[in-house]
Amino acid sequence: MAEPKKTVITAASMGGLITALLASICCIGPVVFAALGVGVGATGFLAGTAGFLKVLLPYRPGFIVLTLILLAISFYPAYRKPQSAVCAPGEVCAPGATSGANRTVLWVLAVLALVLLLAPYWLRL
Repeated sequence: MAEPKKTVITAASMGGLITALLASICCIGPVVFAALGVGVGATGFLAGTAGFLKVLLPYRPGFIVLTLILLAISFYPAYRKPQSAVCAPGEVCAPGATSGANRTVLWVLAVLALVLLLAPYWLRL
């Protein structure tokens, strides 16, 4: 079996990060607006944004589950044990493990997703 492609692992982990952002946008959005100086008296485009953020709140559990599934999909090919291929004497066998840089990026994205998923709890402090 061929080595898993780096793009598959990266795409699944980026998808996990995006769904983690969607899961926490209802809580992070108001903090970002406050940091930008946008108050409750905002008019125009930003006035309707607070209502949109509250609409996403019921979908938070689904986004959390989707985040965990996508991260599991990206961790599986990165850490699965490669099938041992029988190499004839004198032939070069392809390496079975993914690169360390790919695993590092995967772990960074997983930590960012975890921070985003836990944002509603640490933002209360």
